[in-house]
Amino acid sequence: MLLSASDLTDLATAEGGPSLAAPEALASLFPQGRLARGISIGVMGSGGWSLAMALVGAALGDDGWMVGVGLEELGLVAAGELGVRLDRTVMIETPSPDTWATVVAAVIEAFDIICLGPTDYIGHREAARLSARAREAQALLLHLDGGRSWPHALDAVLTVHPRHWSGIGAGHGHLQSRLVTITSTGRRSMAKPRQVDVLLPGPDGRLAPAIADDLVAATGSTASCENRELVGGEPDMPPVVPGRAGTSRAGI
Repeated sequence: MLLSASDLTDLATAEGGPSLAAPEALASLFPQGRLARGISIGVMGSGGWSLAMALVGAALGDDGWMVGVGLEELGLVAAGELGVRLDRTVMIETPSPDTWATVVAAVIEAFDIICLGPTDYIGHREAARLSARAREAQALLLHLDGGRSWPHALDAVLTVHPRHWSGIGAGHGHLQSRLVTITSTGRRSMAKPRQVDVLLPGPDGRLAPAIADDLVAATGSTASCENRELVGGEPDMPPVVPGRAGTSRAGI
């Protein structure tokens, strides 16, 4: 039986092959509770960038390396608070249109996780070539625009659906955590729709599992995530803001 590279990726995942750790709170979204190497995942929604950094933080472990390409708006301080090891993180400014695909192809060979910002510089043929190279190198492609600028379907898209903030009382208190529902849709081994409720951020600023009390509170909360004045930004704005001295989480 002749198998394609993508078939081998699915087979490896099903049999517990090469994979990366996933956050425990998100394990139910992935086959075998882990991230398969060599696949492409997109993140979307209000808090999508924070979700991406939570994934990276768990997946890197002690030995992994992450590179970001075209993510000048990513706040590294906030990423570190979400668990990303900054000593194993490299950032590359958006390459010129004629070198974008070449740069991404080069880093695929050297890094475990490649985080990609939006691009208008990729065609169908180049996208297929980069995806194939990622499968061969067992690198994870993480699209922080949900794959909307990628000409091919991704293996999975994770979407953050905000539900409510906790910590606000009747005119007093401060934001402590946000309950969200994360849904997963995709193809191949990720084709089964899944969802999970989590706190993003949790009380300590990181991703945390939601407990029964969080779900009960959501039904009567007045701190709606649709209230833009409370959240402090448009719902689809990246929640991780440009890093600078003293910058921490903002909008998440």
